[in-house]
Amino acid sequence: MKKLLLAGIILFGFRAMAVQQPNIILILADDMGYSDVGFNGCTDIPTPNLDALAASGVRFEQGYVSASVCGPSRAGLLTGRYQQRFGCGENPPEEGWPEHPRCPDAGVPLTEQMLGELLKPAGYRTGVIGKWHMGMAHNLRPNQRGFDYFYGFLNGAHSFTEAEKKWQPNPGFWPVFRNNEPLDYEGYLTDTFTDESIAFIERNKAAPFFLYLSYNAVHAPWQAPDNVAHKVTHIKDDYRRTYAGMLVSMDDGIGRVVQALEDCGVRENTVVVFLSDNGAPKNSAAGSDPLRGNKGDTYEGGTRVPFVLSWPNKLPAGTVYDYPVSALDLAPTFTKLAVAVDAKNGFDGVDLMPYLKGKEKGRPHEIMFFRRDSDYAIRTGDWKLSWNDGNPNGSRQMELFNLAEDPYESVNLIKQHPEKARQLQKQFDAWDSKQPDNEWWGGPHNRKRPNTVSAK
Repeated sequence: MKKLLLAGIILFGFRAMAVQQPNIILILADDMGYSDVGFNGCTDIPTPNLDALAASGVRFEQGYVSASVCGPSRAGLLTGRYQQRFGCGENPPEEGWPEHPRCPDAGVPLTEQMLGELLKPAGYRTGVIGKWHMGMAHNLRPNQRGFDYFYGFLNGAHSFTEAEKKWQPNPGFWPVFRNNEPLDYEGYLTDTFTDESIAFIERNKAAPFFLYLSYNAVHAPWQAPDNVAHKVTHIKDDYRRTYAGMLVSMDDGIGRVVQALEDCGVRENTVVVFLSDNGAPKNSAAGSDPLRGNKGDTYEGGTRVPFVLSWPNKLPAGTVYDYPVSALDLAPTFTKLAVAVDAKNGFDGVDLMPYLKGKEKGRPHEIMFFRRDSDYAIRTGDWKLSWNDGNPNGSRQMELFNLAEDPYESVNLIKQHPEKARQLQKQFDAWDSKQPDNEWWGGPHNRKRPNTVSAK
């Protein structure tokens, strides 16, 4: 009798846990600038659905990604760990696929746990829809990394309107897959990814699900659909108007996804997060103003992105959170909400919920590191030390900023505060020197390996 009673208590406990598990949708834009959304001040591109999402939850005024280009940023996002720890500091090479790949094992290594692998054991149905960019090899693809369902493409950039079922020289036309099978494709990818996401929600509404909706909008090539042209006719510049059409299409899609949650009766038990994988490219129609810098560098415009988390009735609507947060925080936040097992090697991010609910009053991060090739930065409190030489934005000199007083990084304070600069450099070198070089391209030329780090 006691055994039966104990079994009943355990079963009830698991059922109670399951009821508490929220659905999770992580929506990622591609190359979208900080300022190209209404809730961050954009006035020429209409983004009513993203603005409504921000109004329904928490907008992060200082939301960062861990890298300023696609692949490394996504590696950090999906593991909750600095991607440098496992040698993913650059985009995984795609040259030679499929017959003669230059780097066949490029991607997030199997030693790392990704969000699908973390949430699936907790009872979640898991899906990836959109751009993957985390490995081309069969064992590195979504279905082999804890995701039950995959619809999308594997490489870093893709035509929105064309895909070949067979591999061919132009990677922009490489296959679109359903799970591990290439498809005959017709359509506009942003709309297709939205349709697939709605179908995923409808199929899995009865159980907790995790959907990673990884749009390739607004990454090049510049291809806007005709069905939104009437919404952007007021924009006179051709490039900006095309970019705006791509963004409006994504905004429409996000609105449809949120409506599908309402229609399925699961919106209040669904956490929806939106962010971009990095800042806007240089010389593009996208915008990171008034932030300095762009995609590829470690100025604010390269790593600070539009970032929203919405969970109705669990978090207050219309909240603006001012302290810096990181995309690295999402994996620990999600696994905690899902009552899932922590990653084997621990997260670099933190669970954000105690901060967003007011239980924790301090900063989630006292220190943040950024590295992309030879460009790097460290932020402690509001002080930021950065070096940028990897693209035309770079000043090619060490720069020190106080972001509380100078959020647009316009005044280099290194001459006024040399001791602060030396302190931050020492902290960065202590962290960076422990990271392995990338097996695909080596490592940054200005990394101070252990035998070159100053003892001072």
